[in-house]
Amino acid sequence: MENDRWTIVYVANENKELTVSLGHDQTIEDLCIKVCRQLGIGPVARHLFALRNHSTKLWYPVGHTLSSKDKKFDFRLRFKPSSIQRLKHIDGNAYNYYFQQARADVMENKVPDIVYEKHKQELIGLGVSDMYRVMLEKKIPRETVESEYRKYIPKECIKRHAFFIKKPIHNALRKISGYDANYVKEQYLKQFESMAPNYPYEEYEALMHRDLQNVPLKITIRVNCEEVKYSSQSGGSPSPWTTLCLIEDLCFVSIRQDNTVEISRKNGIPSYLKFSKSSQLTSFVSALDGYYRLAVKWTFNLCGELVAPSLERLHRMKCHGPVGQEFSYSKLKEKRGDKAGAYILRESETEYNVYYLDACNKNGKLFSKRIEENLSEFVINNVEGVFSSLNQCASAFHDSEGRPYLCECLPPSEYDKSLLLLCAPESSASEVAADEEIVSSVLETGPRCVPRNQLEIPYKSFLNSVSSETTPTTSRRAIWRLAKGKKLEIALKLLKQEEEPSCTKEFLALAGKWAQLRSDSLVRLYGLTVTPVIGMLLELVRKGPLDEYLRSCPQSIKTVDMVEATACLATALWHLEENGVVHGNIRCNKLLVHAHTLNSFVVKLSDPGIFVYKDTDIHWLPPEAYNDPDSARHSFQADVWSVGTTIWQIFARGATLQEFKDASVMKRYYESGKRLPNPIDCPTEVYRLMRECWGEGNGSRKQPQAIMRDINQILYQVYNSRRSHSYATAFPKQFSSELKKQDNPENSDSSDSRSLNSESRSSSLMTENTSLQWNDTDESTHGEVTVDNCVGSTEELSAYLGWLSNGTRDTDCNDVSDIERIEHSTQLRLSHDLDEINESGGAGEDSAGNHNGSLGQMRGIYELDIDCNVILQGRIGQGFYGEVYRGTLERENGKDCEPQQVAVKKLKTKALEADIRDFEREIAIMKTLKHPNVVEILGVISEPEVCLVMEYVKHGSLQSYLTIHKQELSHKRLLGFALDIATGMDYLGSMNIVHRDLAARNILVADETKVKISDFGLAQVTGQNEYYILQTDRGLPIKWYAPESISYGKFSTRSDVWSFGVTMYETFAFGEEPQLPGLDSTACKGNRMQTNEEEIKKGNTELLAALERGTRLPCPLTCPQAIYVKLMYPCWHLESHQRPDFATLCRDIRELLAQY
Repeated sequence: MENDRWTIVYVANENKELTVSLGHDQTIEDLCIKVCRQLGIGPVARHLFALRNHSTKLWYPVGHTLSSKDKKFDFRLRFKPSSIQRLKHIDGNAYNYYFQQARADVMENKVPDIVYEKHKQELIGLGVSDMYRVMLEKKIPRETVESEYRKYIPKECIKRHAFFIKKPIHNALRKISGYDANYVKEQYLKQFESMAPNYPYEEYEALMHRDLQNVPLKITIRVNCEEVKYSSQSGGSPSPWTTLCLIEDLCFVSIRQDNTVEISRKNGIPSYLKFSKSSQLTSFVSALDGYYRLAVKWTFNLCGELVAPSLERLHRMKCHGPVGQEFSYSKLKEKRGDKAGAYILRESETEYNVYYLDACNKNGKLFSKRIEENLSEFVINNVEGVFSSLNQCASAFHDSEGRPYLCECLPPSEYDKSLLLLCAPESSASEVAADEEIVSSVLETGPRCVPRNQLEIPYKSFLNSVSSETTPTTSRRAIWRLAKGKKLEIALKLLKQEEEPSCTKEFLALAGKWAQLRSDSLVRLYGLTVTPVIGMLLELVRKGPLDEYLRSCPQSIKTVDMVEATACLATALWHLEENGVVHGNIRCNKLLVHAHTLNSFVVKLSDPGIFVYKDTDIHWLPPEAYNDPDSARHSFQADVWSVGTTIWQIFARGATLQEFKDASVMKRYYESGKRLPNPIDCPTEVYRLMRECWGEGNGSRKQPQAIMRDINQILYQVYNSRRSHSYATAFPKQFSSELKKQDNPENSDSSDSRSLNSESRSSSLMTENTSLQWNDTDESTHGEVTVDNCVGSTEELSAYLGWLSNGTRDTDCNDVSDIERIEHSTQLRLSHDLDEINESGGAGEDSAGNHNGSLGQMRGIYELDIDCNVILQGRIGQGFYGEVYRGTLERENGKDCEPQQVAVKKLKTKALEADIRDFEREIAIMKTLKHPNVVEILGVISEPEVCLVMEYVKHGSLQSYLTIHKQELSHKRLLGFALDIATGMDYLGSMNIVHRDLAARNILVADETKVKISDFGLAQVTGQNEYYILQTDRGLPIKWYAPESISYGKFSTRSDVWSFGVTMYETFAFGEEPQLPGLDSTACKGNRMQTNEEEIKKGNTELLAALERGTRLPCPLTCPQAIYVKLMYPCWHLESHQRPDFATLCRDIRELLAQY
């Protein structure tokens, strides 16, 4: 354009400089955006960049209006994000620019923290790395790059080593291989950051006044992403750096005409800084403002005199920055509950001059519309018309009567925690509890020890205290006066005085465990009191235990409420696991109801209390804990099982599972693989989740994070359907009609005692085990049924389960003859539900689109031979190309024969042709094997698909068994396992079979003294050569592999010996994953699921290099040195022929056994 002028912008990439046109009255921000667009840097990352004067090296504030004097600029990443990996994730082009900027500063010796005398070796190393990167990126021969070494080696190094630098460069380049350019670039930046951790910082000279009367102090100021520091220059030498202010503590900044800046902080008196030039002042203030916006409050300018034009414009339009759809939808839900007519305007996070309107329609459903801006006019995608402003765009959306319904625009808030806070610590957005504003100042360092005079227990609370003769604690409501004028109502759990001698240690251990936890899904521990009695101060959850609430308010509890309660429980379980805490006593009465409104049902998990396992706990204990119930106190797997039963309780509306005269009846029921039947009208997907929680105890139970993910996905779909009265897709069978409008729950006041410690309370009532349908209405109610007698026999148990599975239907217990019949009827009903879901394309598919849910395959009946059928049940594991299911082998003419539990291996749904060949080879190998320490093959099914039927080994993998039972496993028992494995491997060697996947995960525990080798998916027959050379490129478990297997793909019995040594490490480390010292755990994943070729190659190279240097797994902390020296270490000899054979290992193990 004729009025445009041109300016030069120096950039850090190979272009060196850009010539950019400037329009009339454009600002530095406008110019910065133009440069970002030319370089492909997006709307989110562009806020990290700024322009400085090419001559003075002082930065311009973004609102500076460009004039004819402004000719040359430097474009640089000014504000460093919290991590470079975060920058790489947000914007790859911005990350690459930062690399080029850092590289250029190194080359020109412009990084103050990097001093040649201290870092000369590292500087040459950076130069060589850069040469290697260029070779990879530009496909330039090594000789060419070497001849141009001056382009890559820092100038200071060349100046001081002009005659001696070529040879080291040549030698170093020749040794480097096997990496990609991205990895080299990443390592370059890691090395650079270790040398210059404060880069990029800014320094200014100023006079500092503590107040305006005292003599000023000449200082140097340094600004980075976390703080402002200063060093005084009096006395001839600089003083140590002192923190002036943290960025997060800033309140505002004021500027005076004499170039004085007032810095106001949240705490402390203001600081005053005087600069010699206004350009220095504005550069300094713009640094504070930029870091504050990117780390604390993106929507706030610290200085009213230096504001960002784009932020002012966004404020006028009530428009958010490029926050993204996920944040926008979450804000609509949180702030307005998906209220119809509420909407948010936001900038696109990927395109300039593009906006989005996110809104709730009349049905409460969220939708988004793309809006493009061109010459101050706005056009909505797929909507006719042009709009003069962004706010006018909302008028384009009308209801059926032609009236605009987008009536409330949610503006940006300074308290928004969005992805725009690029410089904030990545954990800063974590949620805090509702009462945190009251107690945060008191509990900054964790729970408190509270003196008695701060506690007040009302007399009414004594009358309504929760206690029992069978529990060592009593609970009361109390008031904690935590500060002057501040009080907090709490639950006070006190240890009974008569129980103090025997229970004090356990009580304090419980408090210590609960004190480390912090989650909205857990009842919070505020502190302890120790006089006159020991007690815990706990969050008061007013509506009491969930099981009581479910029974007492049946009319107000909707199915979606129960789903939401399950989601809260799943979150609590996940948080416990993340913090390494086993609960051990998860029950429905341990869930306390925090809130129940039309739009939410929130429960919190309370502490486990002091308890002893009884026969009544059988339903909540996994079968592997029956012989030693206390092992459940230390088992995450046991917690997962108990969560499954607790979910069952929730959907059975608080039903009390009965006590048994003979507990062995119920034990046998669960040990046989049978489970509680699905409560009537419980959604199939929820029951599937229960079944996955119960699993088989061998690692196949669902993980807490997966439980949380799946139930929240269900909740999200159902919640939106329920609140908006529309159709849902999660459960096609249940959601067959439009949901009816619901009234507010009738939340009657609970008694004072209800919200207190629920461990002291029990109920003899058994309520009816049914649930409302998804489209339940207020007219749907359920009565209570009382069962007075204990269940005492298999027949009674069968009748009891039949009653459970049929709800309040008229069921004659005499019509149900045995336990199997009940289970059969339950499975038929479950199978029917699953069929309907899968036929409708619903939730039967896993994340990969395969119909591989662990219960989704419970439909198959396969014919093994003319007299035998195999009924497939739940999935219990998977290998490289196959999946393993539990099954039942039934004989047609074997009326007197008990059905036999079996394991059935079959190919995954999308198996490749090579997988089919591998499976056929595995079957062929297993047909030849017969040994007590090798899993036995029972037969092969050929129709409708090939399946391998094997013996079922009930205790699952050794890996999980070690983790669960480590408290009870002696060295002698572990050596017994070792002998079984070595004996089985010796047998395989005699059959010329190389296993190639020997690891604790592939050893199955038959009983307390016997283990068996399984999973021959990678096994090969060696033939006469006694070794096998890998023929195909595939992912392999390299952490268990010998060096020759990693280097050359060579496998033999001797490489299996190496894997045996690693398996022994796992065994004596109780299932701990093998990790070589000094090797980055992310460098070598060590599992078969790696598919990135470069990642595999890099991991192999690093692992192999470490092994060839002589690095070996250390002796596990719990393993005697003698076992390590004699049993493990010899297996890891670099030369394979120097490793012991399995016959020798068997002899050595027997000698060790004689010592224990």
